[in-house]
Amino acid sequence: MKKILISLLFFFDGVYGDDITFINSDKTLYEKNCVTCRGNVVVSYYGKIISADEIFFDKIKDIVYATGHIILKDEKHNIYFMDSLQIHRSFSNGKAKNIKIIMPDKSRLAAANCAIKNNKLLLNNVVYTPCYECCGSGKLTWQIKSTKVIFDPDESVEYDDAKFELWGNTICYVPHLSHPSPRIKRKSGFLAPQFSTSSKSGFCILPKYLVSISESQELVLKPIITSKVGCVGWMYYGHRLKNGEFYTDASITNTQSVKNYDASDKKTIQRINSSGYRGHIFSKGRYEINDTWRCSLNVNLTSDYYYLKRFPFFEQPDRILESNAKLEGFDGRNYTQIKTAIFQENPAIDVTMQKVIPIIERNFSDTLWGGTFSVDAMFLNLYFCDARLAQKIITNVSWAKSFLLANGHIIDFKGITSFKGINISERHSSDYDSASRITPQISVIWKWPLVITSDFAEIIATPMIGAIFAHNKRYSDLFEDPFCEINDINFLDGSKSISPYNVDPGSRICYGIKFSAYKNGNALGYIVVGRSTELTKANEKVEISGLKYKNSNIVSSAEIFMGDTTSLCLNGSYSTKNEKLLKIETGIKFSNHQFEGDLFIFDGKQCFQNPFLRSRMDESEENSAKKYHGLMVGAGWKVNSKWKLNAEVVLGHEKDKLIRHNIGIQYKNECLELEMILERTNYTGGDLRPETSFRMVVHLKNLGI
Repeated sequence: MKKILISLLFFFDGVYGDDITFINSDKTLYEKNCVTCRGNVVVSYYGKIISADEIFFDKIKDIVYATGHIILKDEKHNIYFMDSLQIHRSFSNGKAKNIKIIMPDKSRLAAANCAIKNNKLLLNNVVYTPCYECCGSGKLTWQIKSTKVIFDPDESVEYDDAKFELWGNTICYVPHLSHPSPRIKRKSGFLAPQFSTSSKSGFCILPKYLVSISESQELVLKPIITSKVGCVGWMYYGHRLKNGEFYTDASITNTQSVKNYDASDKKTIQRINSSGYRGHIFSKGRYEINDTWRCSLNVNLTSDYYYLKRFPFFEQPDRILESNAKLEGFDGRNYTQIKTAIFQENPAIDVTMQKVIPIIERNFSDTLWGGTFSVDAMFLNLYFCDARLAQKIITNVSWAKSFLLANGHIIDFKGITSFKGINISERHSSDYDSASRITPQISVIWKWPLVITSDFAEIIATPMIGAIFAHNKRYSDLFEDPFCEINDINFLDGSKSISPYNVDPGSRICYGIKFSAYKNGNALGYIVVGRSTELTKANEKVEISGLKYKNSNIVSSAEIFMGDTTSLCLNGSYSTKNEKLLKIETGIKFSNHQFEGDLFIFDGKQCFQNPFLRSRMDESEENSAKKYHGLMVGAGWKVNSKWKLNAEVVLGHEKDKLIRHNIGIQYKNECLELEMILERTNYTGGDLRPETSFRMVVHLKNLGI
């Protein structure tokens, strides 16, 4: 055998040079210009590996013949199975019978006959499918049958007279169809469309076409076409840079959808109709200047708030759209920001601030005397819709350290001095005037973790008592109003305000206790209960959180893990003055390998999980006085490895009514994704009306649509 190999190598080196780098054969016959190899033949030839029962090389015709159990693997990792093969030495022309191809992504193609011309495969009586795992069941999820296919491994696959079959049933016929070759990472063409129908919009189709401009740029055209409310031109452009990225998502349509509208929003609708068009633009750009500095530009604008919900753009758009330009610097633990912003708000809520032009912020932090020394400085220039202009300068200098004492006692100390100056210019008088002040504050928090060991669990009980001392003076401007109430998160903090730059103007003590449970190193849950008592006269301009009384509400929070599948959470606020719960929100979640569900109930003001307050910006003084209550239920059942059912119900808002409910079904395997959702929404406002809709999304994997 070794003699055969050596002689063959010398022979092929003379005949073909470096084309054949290795050959193995049980029996070899060769003449002057040709050689025949039989039995377990393996050849490495032009970057391809061929194995067959018999391979014949003809020097005169420059052709390779192979027969019997032929397997060919090319340099692109396609694997070919054939009964017979006749191929030119360069592999650019030839023919084969009963060819089967397994592509790198496990897609498969089979044909009765194949002609190879100019490196393209011309196939007859073809079946193509991306299904691999599901073929074991005997019925493919989907496949394409065609009388003629042109397969170019470097470009695309084209079909003539193609029939699309789903689970063995013919769904549609297409005279001509093409899709990129599986080895192509990016190519222009159609993407998965989305279909829907609703009582207000009628039948809706969302086709998508990808224009691959370059490896780093793409354009997606995705118009929304409806049978009742016209069409929307919608596009997306994305560009990735070496040190950043940029994308734009924009749409435009006429106003023919604005017909029936809410009389309370008549002014908004008149403004829409007078403009003649509706639309939106969401754009984002980011660039990394160096390892320290980066800049960004974000544009979020729409012709009107209701437009984003009128057409199937986004599930839950923010109530406030912010457009900003920003320069940021990161140096270890230090941060610098220069930012300007404008806001476009939902007319249903009261937000008076329109522009921030600009904000300059610097945060410095370092280690000093074993603690953390910080300097936080900020300058704001704010413009309001009522022609009020305010400039504000804040500098907070602080030092904080935790002291571990004997017997496990912990003292958290923080001292902060706030320097503030504000200048207000406005047309009308108000409660706020230009002012400046220095406000020192000291907070001392004592904690004593106590470990209680039992056979059931290890419990850590941590009583906590804190004192906050500050010079008492009324708030000097609107931005210091503590819209946040005392809750389980901040009752021990030195500030009840949303802004991290504000400190409490008065003195108070706070106290509470926290229980944490563990078993075998795993957390079982925690419970925390606390309260705050004012030592000085409370501010007159605080919302209903108990802070206008000497004692705040009793606040609590709990989270309990019941095994690996179930968790329970609870937040509450109890008023001893009114002797009733002012807020309660509780939820339970369950999840295992087959079923997942969650139930959430909320009732009160400023509930953390309130679905109707989607943004922190919604926590205005007006909204803090609103009481929301409702119920959210969601469930998902995984029928098997492929099918899943989902359902959701949202009930509540300011009045008891059904806000939204839906049911959906999902199917997913290695070659197909299918999602269908039936939904009813009761949103009103502008030209929004209660609507029933059905949406369907189909994604055929490996086909590019």
